[in-house]
Amino acid sequence: MGSTSCAASSGEEVDDTFFSTWLWDTTRIEQNPAQLVKDIQKKKVNRVYLQINHEVPILAYQRFIKSANSIGITVYALDGSRTWATSGQSDYAAFWDWIGYYQEEVAVDERFKGVHLDVEPYLLPNWEKNQLQIVSAYEEMIRDAANRAKALQVPVGADIPFWFDEIDSTTESDSLAYSVIKMVDEVTIMAYRNKAKGENGFIELTKNERRWGSVLSTPIEIGLETVPSTEGKFISFASKGEAAMMQEIQEMILIVDDKSTRFSIHHFDSWVNMKK
Repeated sequence: MGSTSCAASSGEEVDDTFFSTWLWDTTRIEQNPAQLVKDIQKKKVNRVYLQINHEVPILAYQRFIKSANSIGITVYALDGSRTWATSGQSDYAAFWDWIGYYQEEVAVDERFKGVHLDVEPYLLPNWEKNQLQIVSAYEEMIRDAANRAKALQVPVGADIPFWFDEIDSTTESDSLAYSVIKMVDEVTIMAYRNKAKGENGFIELTKNERRWGSVLSTPIEIGLETVPSTEGKFISFASKGEAAMMQEIQEMILIVDDKSTRFSIHHFDSWVNMKK
């Protein structure tokens, strides 16, 4: 991927960094897939998490994935709901059924390279009251997802918030974060802070997960936000801009002294449209 981007201007460390991104507006792969792939390439993205939309024709997925694969960009099937571990299990099963059908019907270079789950059970209204039961159901869902992905012969990853290391697992003598990192093939930490250093920076907030990922040989991605946030000025890079985000990413790479550190930018459309 020889295109230049803002990432390149922030130094060699960022230029060689692994980037993934979430693409929630699946209809974009119908509208102008060739231009979309070019835009993704300009950001030096290595992997796209593409939300599954059953209203988008299968042919659109085939064309987009084949085009992305041809230039070294892998595409994972993305979806999830806060209810998937509880009342939404039928939707969860339907997601896997669709992927299984799709993978079987299309050519090898049109297949998804993996599955990515964005299931946030803490958004359920009864999370505080029934946390133990919800965590148990969530862990069972993650375990089931790992088994389903294995049957499809693809890796499965999951988004988790940075504070899952403060929640007890119901199956491990450790945290929920450790449990998830142990069960899946890769994990994206939603470390939504717009600075790298300090006790509220994304280096400190992800130190446990990065350590467990190293021990368990599970790749860890540092998720950063570019969507404007109402939760505080410290959450998103929306107002700071892309150059500032890349500087903070470079800061982390230099401090942790690990050029293999991966980053995931939420999400693609807001990243493209944010100020430079």
